[in-house]
Amino acid sequence: MNPRWRPVAVNLASGAAALFAAVVALILAMDLLGDPAAFQLPMESDEAARAAFRAEHGLDQPLSVRLAARVTALAQGRFGESQWLRRPAAAVVAEHLPATVALAALAVPGGLAGGVIIGLALGLSAGRRWAARLRAAMLAGFAVPGFVVAIVAIQLVAVEWRLLPASGFDTWTALILPAGLLAAGFAMRLGLLLQDRLTALTGQPFVRFARAKGLSHALVLRRHLLRPAAGLALGYASLQLGYLLGGALVMESVFAIPGLGRLAVLALANRDLPLLQACLVVAGSCFLAVRLVADLLHAALDPRPGLGAVAPAR
Repeated sequence: MNPRWRPVAVNLASGAAALFAAVVALILAMDLLGDPAAFQLPMESDEAARAAFRAEHGLDQPLSVRLAARVTALAQGRFGESQWLRRPAAAVVAEHLPATVALAALAVPGGLAGGVIIGLALGLSAGRRWAARLRAAMLAGFAVPGFVVAIVAIQLVAVEWRLLPASGFDTWTALILPAGLLAAGFAMRLGLLLQDRLTALTGQPFVRFARAKGLSHALVLRRHLLRPAAGLALGYASLQLGYLLGGALVMESVFAIPGLGRLAVLALANRDLPLLQACLVVAGSCFLAVRLVADLLHAALDPRPGLGAVAPAR
């Protein structure tokens, strides 16, 4: 395999293996959280009704048998029926996925654009007082929990100023506030990373040599700084999309958005393993697809062989 594309294949294989391990760990963890029949049947249900529920969903089988059956079903693309909603888990996830996709579709472009602007502004203004103060303010902002920021934003923007809806998914305007909060956090993290990368590249010998040749500042920036910094920023941004699901979970819960993150929380609360597995597999598959596209773009931007690759013979 061409060393240029080897890291792409390695990342894809390791991501698939990590997703499989997460599914197995979820099955084992759910077995320790208690009997689903106790959560999904009425409190007045007798032991016969609970036994019938376990038999219906295969919960009366040994753990090894259940684990093998669920892994085999997932490998065949079968998620099973939601024990809580009594509907196919795939259909339930398909109903909730558009809200999460819409939230990400608004947050990711804004976060990328904001991160690039912040990174360039800070990276090209190293040593200036305002840049140091802005960086310190962003680092301090990371210490505030996301749900606190969301509640304050709802109180100010939706309740006091009445500019945007406070919850729901009825209109696109209802997604502006949660998407803006997600994009802001994404942009600050990406901007700080890009600043550090540009600062590190500025001191490299090849950049000093380019300036010694008399190249303009704009030309040095475009030819020698932006391309390697863009490759790192792109890889980091693809990883942040996975963490974005965690942030979306908080936003979907606070803003009552019927998305995949909120559905996963409800499935966990009801000990609904098939539905929780479907959420995990769909979210993990989306993350792997985005990561694959980012790796391909990274390889196109930076054609140097990956770490550990064998250099071609001269």
